[in-house]
Amino acid sequence: MLRKLSASFLALALLVTAGCSGKQATTDSSSQAAKQPDPVTITFWHTYNTDGVETKTLNEVVIPAFQKKYPWITVKAVVQPYDGLHDSLVTAAAGGTTPDVMRMDIIWTPEFAKLGALEPLDSYPGFADLKNSVFSGPLATNAYKGKYYGLPLDTNTQVFVYNPDYLKAAGLSAPPKTLDEFKKYAATFKGKKDQIAFAPSGTGPWSMLPLFWSLGGKVTNDDYSKASGFLNSDDSVAALQTLVDMQKDGTFAGTTLGGQPGTWDGFKAGKYGAILDGPWFFSIMQNDLKGKMQGALVPAGKGGSISVVGGENIVMFKSAKNKDAAWKFIQFMLSDEAQVAMAKVGQMPVTKSASADPVMKETGYYDAYVEQLKTAQPRTPVPAWSKIEKILSDSFEAAFRGTTTPKAALDKAAQDIDALLAQ
Repeated sequence: MLRKLSASFLALALLVTAGCSGKQATTDSSSQAAKQPDPVTITFWHTYNTDGVETKTLNEVVIPAFQKKYPWITVKAVVQPYDGLHDSLVTAAAGGTTPDVMRMDIIWTPEFAKLGALEPLDSYPGFADLKNSVFSGPLATNAYKGKYYGLPLDTNTQVFVYNPDYLKAAGLSAPPKTLDEFKKYAATFKGKKDQIAFAPSGTGPWSMLPLFWSLGGKVTNDDYSKASGFLNSDDSVAALQTLVDMQKDGTFAGTTLGGQPGTWDGFKAGKYGAILDGPWFFSIMQNDLKGKMQGALVPAGKGGSISVVGGENIVMFKSAKNKDAAWKFIQFMLSDEAQVAMAKVGQMPVTKSASADPVMKETGYYDAYVEQLKTAQPRTPVPAWSKIEKILSDSFEAAFRGTTTPKAALDKAAQDIDALLAQ
């Protein structure tokens, strides 16, 4: 009887042990599966040049580094031609054929947010940290009605690019820091046949807003909801009048209204003392103009030293099938590893930490741009920006041509822009 009981007890013990062992094995298997998610593929659209160093670095350095960290995520990077992309994207959004993630022009982000095509990112884990890590100007281009529909990916701005020979001729050892100093510098060259102090690239916002803002002008209120009382305020009218006066008295070259030579050709030929341009000017002209160009902050006026934000955002589409993987990719693209890798081939970082990396010093010309980004502003980040841009350009041009006064031009522009902002 004892022998039978012992045998039964042993059998029961073995059964329990096996059961426990089986349960543990199942737990380990589940844990292992959790650590190795199912393979997924995300599509990333971008507009880097097909044969350029940016695309090469993206494909051979950045994406492999991401996939090493997340081996279950495959990134399918697709180059898109910029020309016609906007309209193609509208069609894709309507048909639900958008990619998971995209490098998008900053001026498009509010528009596609309004269309309901973009995923708001505010609630994603780690968003707050990324938001705090980037420059405020580029970040603002992702905001729409209280939410963020993307994050800045790469950025740029414009600074005053000076010919040091002009500074020497004006008796200066450094570029003018204020617009009052700039006016005195410019007076040195008035009346000279082939030497003009400054050459604007046109009357559009990209060209004029840095000077207009620095002189104290505004386009809208702080939340971009109203232009009247801001674009046509006394300060804004005075700012535009100052710019018109600079054109009339010869401080500005005829390039403001399409005169030749253009800004680049004229600067290269030594006809223009300064232009307003981005970091690409240095990378393209560094061999032709070695020792003949240097960057400085936009001379400060009543509004401070302010320039304009350019660049691209990284966005996730609402139709993304693998949003967790897409978010991981967005986070990685804002890491120092990715930002510094792209900085080596001319893409200005959007994070403060990457902008302080030694690689930014190696180029020899990024310092002024990084400093200018601290105060650079977005070009009215609202869905109707493309229409607002034309209104501003036309109103500035009319004032420069003298077909209307600065006040009348800005009164009409403010009224027209208010109608767009109300939509």
